[in-house]
Formats: sequence, structure tokens, C-alpha cells
Amino acid sequence: MTSVGEEHRFRYQSAKEEELEHEIIYPEEEERVLTYRHLLSTTYEPTYVGSGITPSNPFRVIAHCDVDAAYAQFEAARVGIDCSKRPIAVLQWHSLIAVNYPAREYGVNRFNCTLEEAKKRCPDLVLIHVATYGPGDTTPKYHANPTAKTHKISLDLYRRESKKIMDIFQRKLTLESATGEYAGYDLQPRVADGWMPKVLEMLGRRDDDIVCEKASIDESFFDLSLYVRKQILMRFPYLDIRDELQSMNSAAKAERLDTPLPEVPLQVQEEMTKESWEALGLWLPSDGNEKRVRQCTWVDLAHAIAAERMISVRKHIVDALGYTTSAGIARNKALAKLCSSFRKPCSQTLLLPHMIPKFLAPLPYRKIRFLGGKFGAEIEGMWNYSTIGQLWQVSLSEMQAKWGEEGTWLYQLVRGIDTSEVNQRTANHSMMSAKNFRPGISTSKEALPWLSVMASELSVRLQEEREVEPMLAPRALVLRYLLAGSSGMKSHQTSFGYIANDQLATEIHKRAIKLWDDTLGRALRQPGHEILEIRVLSLSFAGIERGARDQQPLHVYFKQDRPKKRARDTDLNETTQIRKQPKAEEPDICIVNDPTSQTDMAKWSCPKCDHILQVPIFEDEKVSGSDTSTYRQILERLREEHVHWHMALDFAAT
Repeated sequence: MTSVGEEHRFRYQSAKEEELEHEIIYPEEEERVLTYRHLLSTTYEPTYVGSGITPSNPFRVIAHCDVDAAYAQFEAARVGIDCSKRPIAVLQWHSLIAVNYPAREYGVNRFNCTLEEAKKRCPDLVLIHVATYGPGDTTPKYHANPTAKTHKISLDLYRRESKKIMDIFQRKLTLESATGEYAGYDLQPRVADGWMPKVLEMLGRRDDDIVCEKASIDESFFDLSLYVRKQILMRFPYLDIRDELQSMNSAAKAERLDTPLPEVPLQVQEEMTKESWEALGLWLPSDGNEKRVRQCTWVDLAHAIAAERMISVRKHIVDALGYTTSAGIARNKALAKLCSSFRKPCSQTLLLPHMIPKFLAPLPYRKIRFLGGKFGAEIEGMWNYSTIGQLWQVSLSEMQAKWGEEGTWLYQLVRGIDTSEVNQRTANHSMMSAKNFRPGISTSKEALPWLSVMASELSVRLQEEREVEPMLAPRALVLRYLLAGSSGMKSHQTSFGYIANDQLATEIHKRAIKLWDDTLGRALRQPGHEILEIRVLSLSFAGIERGARDQQPLHVYFKQDRPKKRARDTDLNETTQIRKQPKAEEPDICIVNDPTSQTDMAKWSCPKCDHILQVPIFEDEKVSGSDTSTYRQILERLREEHVHWHMALDFAAT
């Protein structure tokens, strides 16, 4: 029986052999002269919030970390099964939605393996169905024989476990210092002479060293650029020329900052043996040409420091929760995500910049983030190529002729160039509970029990969020529905506000029933209502924010406030920006005036599945132009949950 890792290496080696038959011209990897400006400056080029370093700075280091077969690990921990030894698959109705690595060794997978086939391939396969809400349930349960017609999927367990992992990421990467004498410092501007670069000061702050972005329920990106530069200055203090710069005029400072850095000390070169690099997860080609690692540069050392930190936090997750993770460390998000999946499970891959072309050449380009869906199929149909190295034969002008500016982005992406940023995420501004009906329903008697279930689910989720932020309150409760034959979802909303936990489920249910009675319920009471068929029904909170002080219960006034991290700007969730330029800052949102709804709607169409998300535009937002908790931010948060909502909406098609 061939293991997953062996199969992956076999495919990789086969692709390498194919290279020999069709010579690949590698993109030139520029060997940059590293200067003090790269190491010290926060204004090397226009910076983005968080890291104080731009994508073009050679000291940029990004990590991606995800949980190995997350849902399977979460369920195995719940029932007390060793996920590393026993084959486990998680079910949603009759479809496999998660398969652990022991099961994959038998050929069981999520994509082209039916439930019946999985049982044949692996007779000892442990099957666990996700939790569901049944008729009358106020909390999700593990029912014996749930069906799509009588039950509703719940992802609450996975969200809770995801929060535990994110808490560790936040504590161990962004709030607590690393162990050892080099920790506990931050870099901040010390001088600013107009156009001149700002030189970094070491201070005793840590919270902005590493920017963490939750990409989905089981994966996150980390920008370690500021952290590794800080560590280099701490470990090699002779590189700290800030005091020297203080006595110089602007011209002299500029000249000094553009001076090349000295070489990495010989002692460090000797310590960084091939074995040391491999312990950090370094990727080396298997063609026999890399008998030893080349002379170490400061950029290589920066990547090594980042890999060292990721090993530490991954071990802490195993020790604290028992979950294994895999990580990738590289110069940008696209490469880091590729690397994290390269040696799964329970491993990490470190990719040094000068190795990028050899690493990419034999890989299928559809493994690259954003190229696995319709866009990847379109590329394959256009040129009939399968590997990244083959795509290098396509010129920039050819790609631009086909896709315009997006062609430029594609040309750069397949060469390992990705300027997308790691963005700190704030709390969710929306929550949704949805049910897909196949076949559709046409009566209030069929719909009302599901509204009760959705009210319970929203109540549970909001109460969980309030454990961290007690005064969270949604501005509105929104009822959405999709009718058979309709091109998009319709919605109706009512104001909400802060409701105490002990009354929350009852109040959600009461207002949901009123929304129903005033809209679809009324329509279903009219003659000819038999033609109405509801295919999707959802209930959601919109505009979730911290409640006003006068809304707080008495005990909160006597509770010590939690320390707050400095707010950071947020950006769109790139996991849903298929075929979009990474630098795009806003989604393609259009405003729709729906005569059947109480409010205008902001609409966004998913380029991956063409599903339409809609959010009501509150009247006060049209007037005030407030940039907090607006319909645009709400829609962006729905986009962030869209990957998970796919599971709720698309199970009938699997």
C-alpha cells in the first residue's frame, strides 16, 4: 500500500523526469544586494498596515498553517479515537467531507470516492456524521440516522475548536514573546526626515510583531517580517546602526542605509548545516544537484528564524489540544500555502527564495491558490498545460491578450510573485443559519419548525461570542429566502439590539416568526400560493457590534475591562477572491432596488460558484456614510463565511 507522502513524491519525481525531456527555462531569480535600508526601514516603499514592510522587501517572510484533516481530527478528539492510527471519515448526509490520512492510504478521498466505494476500499473505516439539528432541537446533536429532509447541518463543534486554535496562535505568536534572550522587543520609527526612511527603534512591545489572518475555519496566514528583522537585530547587534545614523545629515543617512550588509558570520554559516536546515523543514531538490546548502544569506536566516517560530507554535497546539498541523514558510502567501500542503501531515516546508523556480516547475499549477477552480480549467483548456513550468512558456503578452490585467497577475503568480497582504481580522459582523430544501417546501407548516431551529442556532453562536465580548449585539435580524425559478435571494429585516442571553432564543424566534408572517407567510395565504416553492431559507444577524454602555447588565460595570489590541485596518477575505487581482481592495458590489423587499440590497456574486450574497442597506447608513458595521463590511464578512456556507447550500449536489 502506497502512503500519501510516497504517492506525492512519486508524482513530483515523474514531473521532474518529464522536465528532462522538455527543457524548462527557469525564470531568473534576482540575487538582490541586501542593505541596511532593507533591514531597518519602514518606508522602503509604501507600507501596508501591520508588518511595516512591503512585498518587495527581501526580508518579507509569510507563513501559512492549517490543521491536518481538521474535521476528522475534531471529531476523533470528541469520541476519543486516535486519528493518527485509525482511518476516519466525516459524513454530511451521504457525502465525505473530511478524510484523515490513515484513510487516504487506502485510496479514500473526498472528491471521486462515494460512500459505498470508501467502505469497500477501507472496511475498517470509522464513519462519523456531523452534528445536526433535528425537529424541535435547540442544540445540535449526533443523531443516529439524520437526513437532509428532516435535519439541518451544524458546524458549531468545528467553529469552537477553530477558536481554540486561533487563541493559541494569538497568544503564542502575537501576544507572548518567544522563549529565550532575543524576545520581547518591537521595532518602531525613531527618525523621520521627510522623504527619508524611518529607522526602527526597539521597544518593549510585542503585539504587532506578527500579523495573523484567519483564512478559513482551519487555516491562517502569518506575516513574520517584522518579527524576523527584530530577531536579526537582537541576535546580531552590530547590524544596529541607529546610533550612528543620529549624527548624520539626510544625505549621509541615505548613503549609509544603502550600504550592503556584511556577510553572515562564519560561525553561523558553519552551524547552519544541511541537517540543521532540514530540521527546519527546508525544501531541497531531489535531483542530486544540492549536496549541500549554499552559503547562508541574511534573507535565508530570516526564513530560518520564521521556521523556528512556527515549529514552536505548532508543537504548542499538539501539546495543548492534541491537533497536528502543517505549515509553509516562504516569501509570500501563495508560496506559503503551497508549501504547507507539500509534506502533510504534521510537518512543515521552508522554501528559500533562490529555490522558488525549481520548487514550482514540476508542480501542477492548479494547486496554486485561486487556480484550482473554473479559472484553472479555463487555463488548461486554453493551452493544454498541466505544470507551472509548462506555463512559463506562455508570454506575458499572450496572457494579457486573453485576460487583460488579470493576465499580468497570472503571469506573476505562476512565477511565485504574490503581493497580497496578510490582514488582521476583526470580530464577525454577521452570523447566518441556513437550510437548503430539496425538494422545496410550500407551506408555513413546513417552514416554521426550521425557523425555530435557526433561532436556536443563532442564539448558541452569539452566546459563544459573548464569552469573549459580553456586549455583542446585532443591529438587525434578516430573513432571506430563495424561490424556485428566482435569480436571487430576497430578504427582509427587522431591528434587533442587545437581548440578554436567557431571553435570546425566544426573542429571535418571535421576531423571525413576525418577519415570516409579514412576508412569505402572507404570500402563502393568498390564492395561487401553490406555485411558490422555497428552495433556501436562512436567518441571520447583521451589523454585530459591541453594545452601548447603557445596554450593559449591572455586573459588567464592576468587571475589569479586558486589554484591547490596537485596531488594524481590515481587507477582503482573499479565500473567496477567485480570479481577482490580489491588490483589489473592494468586491464587485452592486446595489439592487427590490420592490418586494423593505430595503435596497447590496449584492455580490461569487465568481467560483455564481452564488449570490445579498445584504440589506440600512436607512441610517445611506445618510450617515458611517464606515463601521456598514452593509459593505457585513457583505465582506458573509464572503468570509461563504466557504462554510457552501457546505450548507451545496450538499444536495454532492
